[in-house]
Amino acid sequence: MNDTARNRPVVDYPRDCWYVVATAAEVGYGFTARRVLDTPVVLFRLSDGAIAALEDRCAHRPYPLSAGRREGDFVVCGYHGCTYDATGRWVSVPSQDNPPSSVRVRAFPVVERGPFVWIWAGTPGGERLRPPPATPWLHGDGWTSVGERREVAANLQLLHEHYLDLSNVVAMHPEMMPPGIEALPPLEDVEVSEVSVSYRRELPEAPLAPWEAAVTGLDDATASASFGRTETGTFVTPGLHKQTYTIVGATGPELELVRTHGFTPRSSGVTHVFLQISWRGAAVSPDIGEQLIQVFHAMADRDVAVLETMQRCLDEDPVPRRYVNVKADRAAVRARRILTTMVEDERGI
Repeated sequence: MNDTARNRPVVDYPRDCWYVVATAAEVGYGFTARRVLDTPVVLFRLSDGAIAALEDRCAHRPYPLSAGRREGDFVVCGYHGCTYDATGRWVSVPSQDNPPSSVRVRAFPVVERGPFVWIWAGTPGGERLRPPPATPWLHGDGWTSVGERREVAANLQLLHEHYLDLSNVVAMHPEMMPPGIEALPPLEDVEVSEVSVSYRRELPEAPLAPWEAAVTGLDDATASASFGRTETGTFVTPGLHKQTYTIVGATGPELELVRTHGFTPRSSGVTHVFLQISWRGAAVSPDIGEQLIQVFHAMADRDVAVLETMQRCLDEDPVPRRYVNVKADRAAVRARRILTTMVEDERGI
């Protein structure tokens, strides 16, 4: 691919999409305040364990509900004591007998599934047309996961494009490359639909890299043998990116890894990243969770530094520059088009 394109990310993001708003472990009886899609949100668990999500603003004055208190399943504003139920209905106000009957705080649909809490902050009622994406590898079927959350000062589009082009691993993360492999094979196998993009790449057989030997727990004699590897990446939705990495030995898969990114815009230039590393396989080190979180935390540190640098460069340029796309950008360019189309459709362009 030798065409040129204006690579400046769109300054907006699709709203009509399920996004990860928190991990399940983050939401308890107290308030969890978060800003998503430029909207303040407060989350809390009800007495039956369900999660409620309200816009984090009192309907009376511009004061966050998360700065108030709980009274059972009700939320009491800390400014004047206005009280709301879990649906956002204004149920009482201390200064008069009845609150305005037609006024309420917006309540957002949420779905708790595995480690993620998903939120719909788009067009009210639109959530009924599509469910959150399925993530069976994050819960059940022999899978185990560890994770972390970050806030990255970069646009949603930049993050998707970055993880759809892992040719950067050779330059950015050389310690991840198996011995003897100095470049990733060309990206030939790309599948595209109207709303998703995926790719698949087979690596030539090679001995295990040190990090692979550590997480599989294979002994020195076995680790020196050659293994095949399959790598895939999928733009599932604007809010979800999935990567798989399978190490294959002579008798079949030794280890399957899935790196899941929940990408949620805080604003046009800042994105919440919910990272989960999941695994299953015949060869697994006893401390694989600790090993994996160390490896991928270090990778994320470098990824974030590059992404935030690119965002600063884009913000500093008064006029968008033109950048050249190459063959390895096929999946990333398609994802960019999908995001742009979704934003334009929502705007009626």
